[in-house]
Amino acid sequence: MSILASVTTHRELVENLVMRDIRARYKQSALGYAWAVFNPLVLALIYTLVGGIFLGQASDKFPYAVHAYYGLLFWNLFQTGLSTATEGLVAHLNLITKTYFPREVFPISAVLSKVVDFGFGLVGLLPLLLFYRILPGPGIVLIIPLLIIQLLFTMGLGMLTSCANLFYRDVRYLVQLTLGLWIYVVPNLYPLEKVESIGRTHPWVYTLYMLNPMATLIEASRRATFPQMGDISSLYPYIAIAGVISGVTFFAGYSIFKWYEPRFAEFV
Repeated sequence: MSILASVTTHRELVENLVMRDIRARYKQSALGYAWAVFNPLVLALIYTLVGGIFLGQASDKFPYAVHAYYGLLFWNLFQTGLSTATEGLVAHLNLITKTYFPREVFPISAVLSKVVDFGFGLVGLLPLLLFYRILPGPGIVLIIPLLIIQLLFTMGLGMLTSCANLFYRDVRYLVQLTLGLWIYVVPNLYPLEKVESIGRTHPWVYTLYMLNPMATLIEASRRATFPQMGDISSLYPYIAIAGVISGVTFFAGYSIFKWYEPRFAEFV
């Protein structure tokens, strides 16, 4: 059974897992869903102080606060989605040995539940746009395919890490360490133009940097939404590469996940 057929057939289970994760995350929380806005807003403020003021990374093209906040929405979707997906199987050990259903629904639903936070985060962007008097461009519709590419990449990695974490619980710590380093190679703390300036002297640095799917997808989403940030057409080759990497990662993750699935019960 293909992954699309699996998820479609067990759509109700996926929906229940997504809703349960959302309710559990904000249960007995004073701010509730406002945390989805508050977290990236605080991080954007820190980035503005550290990067924009202390380190002088602000760009003349665009308000640094909007630059940081918008990029962090996409990064948080990836970071929290992968972290939660990694724990997907371990968090549902009691269900693994029960009636059969495709276990990939756990990491997939973990990633999908973070899309809700992303949506609330977009609402939190509105006050910043009003304050700086910025209007998104018509290219904002392009964030839909870009978001799909990002979700495929995150789900693919999530299936790999959730499977590995079931066998070796050290994987969760390795994922957190990797994410802690990865955040510095996406254009949020600094604008991409800083990397482009280095690339004029050392072209391989820029090329290697843009082979990172998250760097490409975050910057492409930013430029699609705000044309003032730069011409998105210059990123088309890297978007295509990111799409290929995401597709390969997704299907490789799924294939490896299904290969080891019969052994899951042994480790419960």
